[in-house]
This record gives sequence, structure tokens and C-alpha cells, in this order.
Amino acid sequence: MCKSERVSLLIEGLYGPDKAERAKCMDGLVECGKTAVIPLINLLDNNSWVIRYRAAEALGLIGDERAVTALTGSLHDEKDHVRYMAAKGLGMFGKKESSISLLPLLRDENEYVRRITAVSLGNIGTSSSAKAALETAVKIEKDSSALDAMKQALEKIS
Repeated sequence: MCKSERVSLLIEGLYGPDKAERAKCMDGLVECGKTAVIPLINLLDNNSWVIRYRAAEALGLIGDERAVTALTGSLHDEKDHVRYMAAKGLGMFGKKESSISLLPLLRDENEYVRRITAVSLGNIGTSSSAKAALETAVKIEKDSSALDAMKQALEKIS
């Protein structure tokens, strides 16, 4: 656990120009755990997609239930990187309720988003509606890595 002053400094670091430094700050926020959750949730509305991306990443890694609703909202972000990280984070929680929110991302314009969505659905161990959505997605998927992830997810949940 960290004090709120440390969380504030690490969040400030997310705004820096260096990608590696931003990654270190994100890792630091993950180490802070529950203390960082609310400030990170607040960052999901930031104007910068880089900040939203790192916030979603940290929230998934922290694994605090308070982040589930916020990450679900980020599945609709305009930036594919943020949608990717929100889908990945929800998969880490393993909550079956999240599977319904993830299903539309099996048709996302970005193949990485489709792939991580399939991985997350497999990790969640989802419902019959998710299985049906994955079976449909497999029939139309053109990207080989997304297709492989979808097939693996189907194997996991069958």
C-alpha cells in the first residue's frame, strides 16, 4: 500500500513523454494496490488515450472489484488501445457477468481487440451466449492470431 502522495506522484508520471517511464509509473501504481484504484478510475475519462490505456492496464492488474464497472465502460472507448486493455483487464477478473459486455468486441475493427476479447472470454469460462458468439466469430474472422485465440477460447469453455 502507498500513501496518497505517492499515488499522486506516480499519476503525474503517467503524463511524461517517455513511454518506459510511464510504464514504470503504471507498475508503481499497481504496487500501490487499492489506494490507487479510485484515482485510476478517474483517469479513464482523461482526454489522453495514453493515460486511459495505462489506467485500464493498472486497474486490471490490481484486480479490485471497484474497477469492473469502469472497465466495462471503457470497452466503448474511441481508442482501440483502451478497448484492448479494458477487455484484458475484465478477463483478469474472471467475472461471468463481464462476458456479455465483451461479446460486441468480437467484431471490433481491431484484430488485437478481437484477440484479447477471445482470450478474456476463455479466461472467464463463459456462458452459452458467449460460446455462440465465439462460434459465429470464428466463421468470419480473417486474422489468424484472432482466429486462433477464438478457437482456444472455445476449447476452454466447451
